[in-house]
Amino acid sequence: MMQAKLINDITDLAWLSRAFDTEVKRNVFNDVSKDWLTMEEIEEKYGEEGRRALKLFEKVKMVETRWTMSEDGKARKEYHAFYSAFHINVMTSIDMIRDVFSVILMDDKKFKEIEEKIYELVGEEGELSREVERELYLSPVQMRCIVKRSSKLEYRGMKIERFEDS
Repeated sequence: MMQAKLINDITDLAWLSRAFDTEVKRNVFNDVSKDWLTMEEIEEKYGEEGRRALKLFEKVKMVETRWTMSEDGKARKEYHAFYSAFHINVMTSIDMIRDVFSVILMDDKKFKEIEEKIYELVGEEGELSREVERELYLSPVQMRCIVKRSSKLEYRGMKIERFEDS
């Protein structure tokens, strides 16, 4: 059965633009589209880059998870692609699309610098988004795009927190 992920927030283009930008990401998603796989199986086949790809897919809710028991009696988390299509329906102002593309098209070096500044600002406890926006002179749309593009940050309500990479 084909499930389509609805994209109706223009800032979701930030993570979508990076979801399949490498061969490893494409292959990992292809593999979890076919079968339930564990993080260990992905890491064995694709290494650290495969693990990061699967964590990104989990963060943006492109995969579903379940727990199973292995033969040695340990619980293992398995991953499977939840969607096989996208339905994109957005209407936005020129100002918003400008802010979205300023993040989507930002080179990796500059993005990593900003991401690291935010990571340090939010610390262990997290920080309100508007406080980080003020500190770094970013619009709310840019901030949402940066967090959605990031593999190290996530939103929890109005706060930006460090993404648990476990």
